[in-house]
Amino acid sequence: MKLQESGEDYLETILQLQHKQGYVRATDIAEAMQYTKASISRAIKILRENGYIYQDAHKMIFLTEKGL
Repeated sequence: MKLQESGEDYLETILQLQHKQGYVRATDIAEAMQYTKASISRAIKILRENGYIYQDAHKMIFLTEKGL
């Protein structure tokens, strides 16, 4: 599946937050992108289902090799 520009924006934001904070949560992405938590949840689900990110048991978000 080819990632659309909005998906790339999410991945870039996740990468930037990882470098800045060392961790990323959905609320961090929502705050950084000024989107609603519902929009972020939907995007996270799509990115996770397509193998770009994964979430651990504490809901921390990490980029996969494909996501990088």
